[in-house]
Amino acid sequence: MLSIGYGKLLIGCVAGLLLIGGATLGLGIGGFADGPADTETTVSEDELEIHTVQSPTEIRPNEPLRVQLQITNAGSETTTQQVALRLNRDGQSPETVATKQVKVSAAEPADVTFAVEPDQISPGEYTYAVAVGESSAPESTGNVAVLTPPTFVLADTTENATIVRGTNASIRANLTNVGAYRGVQTVQIAVDADQNGQYSDAETLNESVHSLAGGQSQMSTATVRTADLEPGGYQYRVATENTTTTGTLHVQQPATFRVQNTTAPANVTRGETANVSAVVENVGDVDGLDNVTLRSDSMNTTYSRTVSLAANETTTVSIDVNTTNLSRGTHNHSLGTADDIDTVSMTVQDSHFEVSDLAGPNVLYVGDTAVFSADVTNTGETTGTQSIQHRIDSDDDDRPEAYGVDRNVTLAPGESTRVRFEVEYTVTDSTDYPVEPLSLQTYVYGVYSKDARASTAMSVKPSWAKDGGSSGSGGSTSVSDGDRASLDEITQDKYGLYYDEVSGETKRQIEEIHERQPFADGLAAVEVRTREEIARQEYGADVKPGEKFNFTGLEIETQQKVEADFDAQFQTDSGDRIESWDELANDTYGKSYENLTASRQADIRTTYQDQFE
Repeated sequence: MLSIGYGKLLIGCVAGLLLIGGATLGLGIGGFADGPADTETTVSEDELEIHTVQSPTEIRPNEPLRVQLQITNAGSETTTQQVALRLNRDGQSPETVATKQVKVSAAEPADVTFAVEPDQISPGEYTYAVAVGESSAPESTGNVAVLTPPTFVLADTTENATIVRGTNASIRANLTNVGAYRGVQTVQIAVDADQNGQYSDAETLNESVHSLAGGQSQMSTATVRTADLEPGGYQYRVATENTTTTGTLHVQQPATFRVQNTTAPANVTRGETANVSAVVENVGDVDGLDNVTLRSDSMNTTYSRTVSLAANETTTVSIDVNTTNLSRGTHNHSLGTADDIDTVSMTVQDSHFEVSDLAGPNVLYVGDTAVFSADVTNTGETTGTQSIQHRIDSDDDDRPEAYGVDRNVTLAPGESTRVRFEVEYTVTDSTDYPVEPLSLQTYVYGVYSKDARASTAMSVKPSWAKDGGSSGSGGSTSVSDGDRASLDEITQDKYGLYYDEVSGETKRQIEEIHERQPFADGLAAVEVRTREEIARQEYGADVKPGEKFNFTGLEIETQQKVEADFDAQFQTDSGDRIESWDELANDTYGKSYENLTASRQADIRTTYQDQFE
């Protein structure tokens, strides 16, 4: 409370007049300044004094202004005077806001209280004056401030309203209380994510309550996750109870690389370098870089180029492809980025030399010159030159080896030629000729190009066997034309050994050949092949000579083919597929043939033979 010291006021002899601040007011006794004066009251020159003026230094706008004072009469007579309260705001002309008629006796002081209602004053700085009677100036003055109420100002302080999609944006607003004392305000931040012009509860990102003193500020922040927003403009709103500010959040498309107009040669010769190119465009709103990668459906190798593009910029990316390791035919190549891919087809052309119509001896007698020939045709799309080789399996692994017996052949597409080789095989080593000496047995030979082959088997016999004779010293015998050969004769003809000198597996297969006699017309024992030999030589079965041959381990289709080739070597009609001894043994006794007793093996052989009847 403001306490002001008392002053003295001399009351003049003119009744009903009060001079305050240079103005003369008519005072009515027992009424207000603007009421009629009490003509019966006698005014003397007694002195009146104002004591202890009290008032607040500041009030809120919803509070009344109360000024309290005490008046004493130092004279001898009771007097009635008008007391006025005047307010002067910010240097403006003073205004009387309240008056009272006060009777003051000499014996007892008078207490006076003025109350100015809130609707009579507004926020601001005021000087007030209390005047009594006809004084020429206010007798007592003081100051009071009517405070400004909590008033909130909202400012959008979002620093970057343009953001790349996928990056989080931050909407910021500063709330300031420009009033004189503390107040509470709620701030709500929302984004119109569905762009329908309204803000639903689901679109409200943040709602915060702030309690701020006068002059205090506080920041409200909301995070906008843009990963699910399509590129474009989104209105946002920051609102309090009585103010709203809006803005636009611009979501940009990130750097996005599209691939189009991919080209490649429609045809390329194998070994040439092919160029694959495409137009790459950044359809995003910002600059960026990406890897443009070339892939092929027939290559493990990939080729990449790093491309940097500004928004809406295009460039042509070219990548050279080495076709040396690509096979003939059509290959799909694609150029792609993280966002897009485009595919183009390219046909690799090459010569392709097919080998057919192989001719050569079924039986080669030592000392004779072997003549081998085959047709070679270029079935490819380009002219090519290849080395056509004669190969023979001299190391008995069923994989014919090359010994430098070859011819270089150049053919245009669709062109054919007959390639002929004359080879004089010997039975002794000779440094003058690269071909290995051949023993008396069966060999696989063939004519090979880089792309294909044609192969068959050939038996090497001693020269004396040419006329079906005998060496007179236990040499081998050739049996054919329906005759039945012994186990020794078959083994001698095929391997140059006696039956007892070969492995158990070979014995078993010789026994099968022996059981199936007689041989087909014109076929000698040396030319009859076991199922194992047929499977290896004709169908690529992975079994080495002398190893146990699991016929049933072959695919059914291959079994049928092997069985047909085997049956064709004998005069007996085969009918349906013939089951081997092992198959019959497993079907009948649940064991392999070699694990059966001698009597059961005899039963199996009988069952086996019954299949041909």
